[in-house]
Amino acid sequence: MMKTRHLNQKKQFRKSILFLLPLLFTFTCFNLIPSLTGIYAAFTKWTLGDRPIFVGLNNLRAILFDRSTEYYWTFRWGLGNTCLFVLFCVPLRILVPLLFAFAINTHCRGNKVFQAIYYLPSLLSLSVVMSSWAYMFDTNYGIINALLGLGKFSWTNTIPYNWIAIIWISVWWGNGGTMIIYQSALAGIPLEIIESAQIDGANTWQRFFHITLPSIRYPLSYTLATTLIAEFNVWGQPMMFNNGGIIVETVNGFTRKSNMMLMQYIKDLGFGNYGANPGVASAMSLSLGLIIVLVSMVQIRLMRENS
Repeated sequence: MMKTRHLNQKKQFRKSILFLLPLLFTFTCFNLIPSLTGIYAAFTKWTLGDRPIFVGLNNLRAILFDRSTEYYWTFRWGLGNTCLFVLFCVPLRILVPLLFAFAINTHCRGNKVFQAIYYLPSLLSLSVVMSSWAYMFDTNYGIINALLGLGKFSWTNTIPYNWIAIIWISVWWGNGGTMIIYQSALAGIPLEIIESAQIDGANTWQRFFHITLPSIRYPLSYTLATTLIAEFNVWGQPMMFNNGGIIVETVNGFTRKSNMMLMQYIKDLGFGNYGANPGVASAMSLSLGLIIVLVSMVQIRLMRENS
């Protein structure tokens, strides 16, 4: 009997492995191997088409400390713009869908229609979203200038309005999925707790801060972590909106653009305008990845301490 059960378990295990093999193969080919290759490339001098030459920490030293190189300035400027974007965009990406989910969860009239409308942008691709909004923000024939009576105001070349436009588009585009997560979390809060607090005299805001938020702290922690990761990797919005913005500073002949994010510099450095140097681009990517990990760890620890 025990031998038969053992054979059945081995058979089930083999079947499970067979079902997992396609996923494991795809993950290995398109995630694991490229990730390990990128980490190795961060420590090499590499030109596309040539064999990588191991140079140790030279690439990291160049982007972090060598002010005479363009790599130092592009990393510094790109990381600064990315952190500024994260600082303003992430709180809105958390707060706005939370407020909308809370409003829809009150079972107001037409809430399902509003939910569908609000979620719809999340189904669109980045190219569709940015092409549409770039047209609406256009200086000559954009509907935004027409509605606000701004004439031929340039949203793409005026600071801080180019930042406002990019952040607005990012929030509008990405909030639908987060709202659905919050709606599911809010639906799981026992009504008895809310009704008891209401009977005890707690108003709407007191119930929200003392019952609702603590009850959904784990979905909040999850969405905050994933939103931080997504926004630290931003590049498509500013690239398609104004190609990184206008030149605002020049140091040692190197120019800084107002909205140029670190991922744009990495892409251009690895494959495009700045002369292909995948080794340095990989070093920048590795540094950004470590920053994201550290920020996420601190955020998760703070959420646990407050839970």
